[in-house]
Amino acid sequence: MPSASGKVRIGIIGVGGFANTHMEQFSKLDNVEVVAAMRRNPEALAEFQKNWNIPHGFTDVDEMLKMDDLDAVDIITPTGSHKELALAAIAAGKHVLCDKPLALTAADCKEMLDAAEAAGVIHSTNFNQRGNTMVGRIKRYINDDFVGRIYHANIWWGMSHQYDARPETLSWRFRSENGGGSVYELIHAFDMLRFINGEVKRVVASFDTTNPHRPTADNPEGIDVDVPDVSGLLCEWENGGMAVVHTSFASRGTDPDGKTSPRVEISGEKGRITTDGRYAMQGVTGPNGPVGQLDPGEQYPQPYQLFADAIIAGDQSIIETSFYDGMKAAEIVDAAYQSVEESRWIDLDNS
Repeated sequence: MPSASGKVRIGIIGVGGFANTHMEQFSKLDNVEVVAAMRRNPEALAEFQKNWNIPHGFTDVDEMLKMDDLDAVDIITPTGSHKELALAAIAAGKHVLCDKPLALTAADCKEMLDAAEAAGVIHSTNFNQRGNTMVGRIKRYINDDFVGRIYHANIWWGMSHQYDARPETLSWRFRSENGGGSVYELIHAFDMLRFINGEVKRVVASFDTTNPHRPTADNPEGIDVDVPDVSGLLCEWENGGMAVVHTSFASRGTDPDGKTSPRVEISGEKGRITTDGRYAMQGVTGPNGPVGQLDPGEQYPQPYQLFADAIIAGDQSIIETSFYDGMKAAEIVDAAYQSVEESRWIDLDNS
């Protein structure tokens, strides 16, 4: 149960760079208090605690999970550790917000989902790009029938990790045991497919590794990269229409931070919507209508707020992107890998 003040008491597991982004979101919420943080590096942990005024710090996750005055955890670690950490938190009776990708395989995601539902804890996959980009706002126009029946979509998501000179960044983002590679790390794109137009029926894919050998923090001479940093997928939806999805770590960014450049185009029987990423949205209706700027409206709800609201209400249905959604996105990724291995279309099971 939340504290007497009505606030959800959250512990952060993994206080790397993205933890600051999560803290910025939590700091805006009146019904959340971050009371603990965990990282194995004590110096980095202490600095994070100081910066965000977090009272309790741990270098051992099991010790943190023993806290009675801790309601939930936010897992922000490399993907390969998500399942073990989430299962431990669930066993301790904690609600879990887990960063995307939820786990390394859809089967692992299913194990996490089953455990959370059996324990009765609130569970959420942090697909925050529905709100960070324009896609959540595009969805409102789709719901209002601006596009009509969707014929096709293009989702292009590129990041510049290929050009990032920091060895510590290269070490895990380009290793399969940590869930690296553009296909898994940019799994937001596959969540968007489901968000835009429902379940995906089948996929065919192609991968490439543009730089198969690169230095790391531990090995200046370099390691072999065993994940793709460029991918292309052709997908068909269950309810009709198709989508082309490209993900890349070898792209110069278009955002001010130079890191990410998501672009989306959706065409249907009535109109077309396009976005250059986070900042603008254009639309056109009719066969030859002029392209005009669309009012984006308010930001789409972020998972952080929904997570806290669901815990306070004791209502899993408030969560928009649960572990189930993390699993379904992972099924698309698994199918893409199988398609590359077998050089054929792969059907997905949406029964």
